[in-house]
Amino acid sequence: MRMLRFLLLTGVVFWAGTSVAGANDKAPDVSFMDAHGQPVRLSNWVGKEPLVLLFMRGFVGDFSCTFCGMQTKQYEGSYDKLRAAGAEVLMILPGVKDPKDVAAYLESIGAADEPHPNPAFSVRFPLLLDPDLSACHAFAVSAENRGEGAFPVNEPATIVIGKDGSILYAYHGQLPGDRPSVEAVLDVVRNGKAPTDALVHEAPKKSSESLPSLNWVPFVDGMKTARESKKPILLEFFADW
Repeated sequence: MRMLRFLLLTGVVFWAGTSVAGANDKAPDVSFMDAHGQPVRLSNWVGKEPLVLLFMRGFVGDFSCTFCGMQTKQYEGSYDKLRAAGAEVLMILPGVKDPKDVAAYLESIGAADEPHPNPAFSVRFPLLLDPDLSACHAFAVSAENRGEGAFPVNEPATIVIGKDGSILYAYHGQLPGDRPSVEAVLDVVRNGKAPTDALVHEAPKKSSESLPSLNWVPFVDGMKTARESKKPILLEFFADW
């Protein structure tokens, strides 16, 4: 017997991420706080080398996002390739106000690696703070103070800036784990332009058919489809980390 399968998540419809190239747009000269508590500006790097800006979800207490941890380790593991391509990586922690949280963020990632815990985990690229979320807003990253214990960003972003300061590529995820691969970003850095083929990740069109699919659907709509189809239901609940 065929079984209907629905992906349910807090009653909200979600679609895959969108990759948008800001062709020839100049990156705004935003300010950050570095790991020593000193103010720095994006212009400190622009004009010297291509930049990869990674807007993470933030850091709450001793808790870092699982997907942020994965991406941080991926970029540290690929840092030699990125440097060989001429790029520098700047990782931004939105909403974080205390510079000491940079070390705490890295420690939480290292400690979370159950097979090989490493509280001394570190990265070779700069981690910058965006305490007032102004850098997020300047790059159209959706961010807000959601209250104690909540990450300010749910839709992380990856921005590639050319040596001349123009935005080559801007990927705004629509789920916490929706992020481009390091290889896709490397291709942009190496080619000096936005992707035009399979690297472009566009949101799929919402189907007008009433048949069930693996697209995210509201709980009420999914149950209605199941009742009308008169078939068994498999419910899968996912946490939006």
